Amino acid sequence: MKVKFFSRSGTSAAELQLPENMVLLHGEQLDDRGQLACGCVPESARVLLGYGVDDMSLTVGTETKSSDLASEMLSGFDRDKVVLEATTLGFAELFCATNALLASGATSVNIIYVEPAQYQRASPSGDQFMLSEPTRGYAPIPNAIVDLTSDEVEAGVFFLGFEPERLDRALEEHQMIASKDVKLVFGIPAYHPGWELDAIIPHLPALVQHGLQLDYCAANDPEAAFECLERTRAALSEDKRMFVAPIGPKPCGIASAIFASVYPEQVGLLFDHPRRKKKRSTGTDLWHRFTVTVDRNEGVPSEAEP
Repeated sequence: MKVKFFSRSGTSAAELQLPENMVLLHGEQLDDRGQLACGCVPESARVLLGYGVDDMSLTVGTETKSSDLASEMLSGFDRDKVVLEATTLGFAELFCATNALLASGATSVNIIYVEPAQYQRASPSGDQFMLSEPTRGYAPIPNAIVDLTSDEVEAGVFFLGFEPERLDRALEEHQMIASKDVKLVFGIPAYHPGWELDAIIPHLPALVQHGLQLDYCAANDPEAAFECLERTRAALSEDKRMFVAPIGPKPCGIASAIFASVYPEQVGLLFDHPRRKKKRSTGTDLWHRFTVTVDRNEGVPSEAEP
């Protein structure tokens, strides 16, 4: 299995060289950048995705079924024309769509993401961002379910952002996590200078209390995040598994969705399904197009010649 990432960045959608006649799979438009990202194609070319936490359903346009049937639900689209709009998609929708496309034979996935100019803070001079409503707790995502009580799960990776309560809740609800080989990854460099401190400082109490490992990757680089995950996977003992908790920057979530899709036997997902606040960010910064290619034949020996 060989996974490659190709990136193109600019200040608008026009600089991303997006496919002609593309179909944009998107989520709820909560802020400026979500509206602009979805506005890069006509409304007739947009399809809204939604994930139901309670019944683990997936809604594609006007159709709702079990998310286990995601491949069937997306089978009517030309895979080469599909673009996932990660700015608006929640992580569960992003994973369901990515996993469905790759499971149905796609060899590449196109994803766009728009960075914010600024996130909404709790107060004008405060150091806490207001991004999500309180979560209902961690709940499984089909096709990536992980049993954290199992000794088979040896390691885990948390991608962290600005909300320390999300890590705290994971460690409280799943106390066995602390006994595993767990790594906390911060997005450094951050989107903007200084934001890395906004992420690290609130997490210091948990770091001190639990003595967890630290790692770093650029907040807007899914390839670096994927490589970070690969290092943990490479260190797994034989027949052991790992979990990934993508509760930080969306590009790290993109890497996590790809990673869990290509290594389903070794990787499970831990996610808390927060309700994202409206107007959680203002303005736009860089636009990114990430094209991820998957070569399933890489490393497979060819048949010997007679």
